[in-house]
Amino acid sequence: MQAVIIKILGTYLNVVNRFSKKIGGKHAFLIFCYPFSVKLKPVQQKFIDTSEQSSYDFNGKKIAVFKWGNGPETILCLHGWQSQSYRWKKYIEKLDKERYTILAVDAPGHGLSEGKILYIPLYAKLLEGLMKTYSPKYILAHSMGAFTSLALFYEKSDLSPQKMALLGTPGEVSEFVEEYSSILGLSDKVVANLQQYFESNLGTTAEYFSAAKFATKQVADGLIIHDKEDKDAPYNHALNMHKNWSNSKLHTTEGLGHKLRSIEVVEEIVRFFD
Repeated sequence: MQAVIIKILGTYLNVVNRFSKKIGGKHAFLIFCYPFSVKLKPVQQKFIDTSEQSSYDFNGKKIAVFKWGNGPETILCLHGWQSQSYRWKKYIEKLDKERYTILAVDAPGHGLSEGKILYIPLYAKLLEGLMKTYSPKYILAHSMGAFTSLALFYEKSDLSPQKMALLGTPGEVSEFVEEYSSILGLSDKVVANLQQYFESNLGTTAEYFSAAKFATKQVADGLIIHDKEDKDAPYNHALNMHKNWSNSKLHTTEGLGHKLRSIEVVEEIVRFFD
């Protein structure tokens, strides 16, 4: 079924871009930024229900905010693409609730938050508002959440937390555009229209978004956790980030893949924040 949907989307974009550069580029961008909604499983909802829940208004949409603990030091947790706040369960269970206030948010279009699309500048704008509202001392982020953190604090270091633990951070947005184009079988015309729409609406090119570049201006103490067998975010990106981020530590794992689900990783992060 998934293969059929991919075939239909690719064919649609290739056809519409023959007739309208503007509409074709826009639709290619929106599909690129569109996450498929995934309903929480009962066990996931049960854990989420142990939190104190609220919402954060962002561009007229309600962003779900979950809170555990009431400690003086706040940790903000940011998930990645096609994920949600349940992914932090093991970390939340392990962290001291008397020392920390743990906040997890569902990104736009994910989990229990409103919205339809998500892309790095949008996530970064949300993070900027969250930093100003909650003033977290630490950030714990995975994948797209980690990349978004680097992007925001590259441009606005005054908002930076004291420490950031980043898991499975992607390297280059341009690589995702290439993969997206390859999977959908998009023509060169579609790719060109997508890139032009990207630049005209976001004010920059996909090539601007680079983890290695963003790492050069990070002021927080960083813990980079990455698996050598990560197929979604190749390990060489972690090496480049670490090289360019002077006050960072690289913790390498093997066999965990992109999701990095391991008590070893949880304990490493707890020690880092301690």
